[in-house]
Amino acid sequence: MPPQQFKARIEDRVIQNDKFFTISFELIEPGAMEFKAGQYVSIKVDAAGTRRSYSIASRPDINHGFELAIDVTPGGVGTTFLRDMPIGTEVEVLGPLGSFVIADDPTEKAIVLVGTGSGIAPLRSMLLDLLQVKQDTRPIILHWGIRFVESLFWENEFQDIVERFPNFKFHPVVSKAIDGWTLCRGRVTDCLSTHELPTEAGYYLCGGKPMIESVVKLLGERGIAPEHIHHEKFF
Repeated sequence: MPPQQFKARIEDRVIQNDKFFTISFELIEPGAMEFKAGQYVSIKVDAAGTRRSYSIASRPDINHGFELAIDVTPGGVGTTFLRDMPIGTEVEVLGPLGSFVIADDPTEKAIVLVGTGSGIAPLRSMLLDLLQVKQDTRPIILHWGIRFVESLFWENEFQDIVERFPNFKFHPVVSKAIDGWTLCRGRVTDCLSTHELPTEAGYYLCGGKPMIESVVKLLGERGIAPEHIHHEKFF
């Protein structure tokens, strides 16, 4: 569907840790938005009409609202607006936007999701949609890179999904891991380098430009065809 203008209300805000918060919106008018997992919205964040774009983190079948994951580090106008506006504030939203969605491609016999930081947002939407809604039985692997262990969030949810869905594997990757951390360390490319990468798979990447470029390069070296490497064209 083409993007529409919506009016939405800030319904809830959860401070996950010092680096991230999540924020939920309820749509007012129109009251439902049909979107695909991986798409994003554009939100008006000041009276001058400045807009900022954020990937939707929630399931598409819950179409009366949406959830975002926000990194506070940039400290820009959008982050400040979403952090400080009172619960109940009404905002102007344009959406859905973007073509970063799971391909309808039978040759992608596995799905590998690779994200860093708040790039987890659209990957969470994809994951929940594939497993909880569509009951997809393909192998699905999530690699999520983050700097510090204490910056992780949603990890308990992902571990619960691991227990419920035997076709799902979750690899958190911590670049500055504390002593005792037994899982992947370093960058996501370090983690990807130590795991077998399925060749008949779709790879879905979300994060900063350096990460995207390094992962695309690694996947190319491992024989993954470019048409099976997907990422949002923000850069």
